[in-house]
Amino acid sequence: MSVVSMGLVLLIAFVVGMDGILDEWQVYQPIIACTLIGLATGHAAVGITLGAILQMITIGWINIGASVAPDIALSAVVSALLVCGPAALSIKHGIALAIPFAVIGQVLNVTTRKSIVKFVHTADQAAEDGQIRQIDRIHLVSLGIQGLRVLIPTGLIMLISPQFIHQSMQQIPAGITNGISISIGMVSAVGFANLINMMVSRSLWIWFIIGFLVAVFTKVNLFILAGLGLIVAVSFVWAMSKRHGSSGGGNNGDDLDDFDKELDDL
Repeated sequence: MSVVSMGLVLLIAFVVGMDGILDEWQVYQPIIACTLIGLATGHAAVGITLGAILQMITIGWINIGASVAPDIALSAVVSALLVCGPAALSIKHGIALAIPFAVIGQVLNVTTRKSIVKFVHTADQAAEDGQIRQIDRIHLVSLGIQGLRVLIPTGLIMLISPQFIHQSMQQIPAGITNGISISIGMVSAVGFANLINMMVSRSLWIWFIIGFLVAVFTKVNLFILAGLGLIVAVSFVWAMSKRHGSSGGGNNGDDLDDFDKELDDL
């Protein structure tokens, strides 16, 4: 891997680590993080495939109260590096390694959060003294530490010889890797079911069925199918807005169909 690629990977790891806490641009999501690593290493297609599978697995991983979920950021970056980087592991092995790295990232996340708690007291004192710039610096330092939480492990992985990684993976019994592969397929299906459950609507089921039938019987490329779906969705919303706009805005809530009522509730 070239020096430029290594620098890009480390930069992506730093940004992903920060956004995992900032939660602003969703860069830490596997579908984005793995794609960026794939682009940096010259294997974008592999990165997208890995990211899509990991996204289905991690779709339900959220922090609830004081409970910290397994770390998506570290697992996505490291798995993508091992699959798209010089080690060139299979996607099956990359997914299998994502789970333990997510647990390691969870421990690092909790440790980091505990270590920067003292910064809060410093920020409180700065607020009492009216030192706004110091508060900004404290926020940036705290955010930078979260970035290092992903950058440092990623850098350490890059120092390991690809041959050693391959030898280590070969020591894992085939029964374990095959079992993990099967379970990952089941977890991905559950993740997709959760996604559909969040989007479920009687007015949208017909579109889901049509898209499924088109994908099965025409073998259309996934990106082309997604583009067609986007066009249909935009056209549908535009047509519905034109229909209600032409009525002069005199419709009350009882004149709306179920889909429009759901949109109004949102």
